[in-house]
Amino acid sequence: MVSDNLLVASINKDDIGAFKQFFEGFYPSVCVFVTKYLKDRDVANDLAQEAFIEFWKRKGKFDDIKAVKGYIYTVARNKCFNYLKTRDIRENILKEEISRNDLFYEYVLEEETYSIIHQAVNKLAPQTRNIVRLSLEGKKNQEIAEQLDISLNTVKTLKKSAYKELRIQLQDQVFILLLLSHFLN
Repeated sequence: MVSDNLLVASINKDDIGAFKQFFEGFYPSVCVFVTKYLKDRDVANDLAQEAFIEFWKRKGKFDDIKAVKGYIYTVARNKCFNYLKTRDIRENILKEEISRNDLFYEYVLEEETYSIIHQAVNKLAPQTRNIVRLSLEGKKNQEIAEQLDISLNTVKTLKKSAYKELRIQLQDQVFILLLLSHFLN
């Protein structure tokens, strides 16, 4: 068994055997260290290996084992932080994409609903169609009566008959009927 500082000196001279001996002795500790940050053993093992690769690339810059171990632990910790940061970014992007898809489907559903309603409303008699459209715009019965220059009772009667006719046309569209009842009552 070579002393730790002789092992570092041998690694500095590109001794693969010395590096393998150092790796096999120290790698399990680095894996345990990284696993405490990540709670994912497979990713922890990969990041620990990457820390050793970084050390190998910079061999020759360290004189003693303490400096080497400190460097590997620091690299491993930084790789954990970078991994967690990119993982969080990926998760946020995925959540945004899911949210956008949900919003897309919501908009499509809304547009399809309005299309079905407008197709049904277009089949109504002209005066009734005008009253329903104004109702869908949020106008009150009194406002509709004034705008169309008809009596309040005519508005109420035509709205009631429009709702009956639309119920027949949209009998298979329960959700749309509920939406219409909100505007026509």
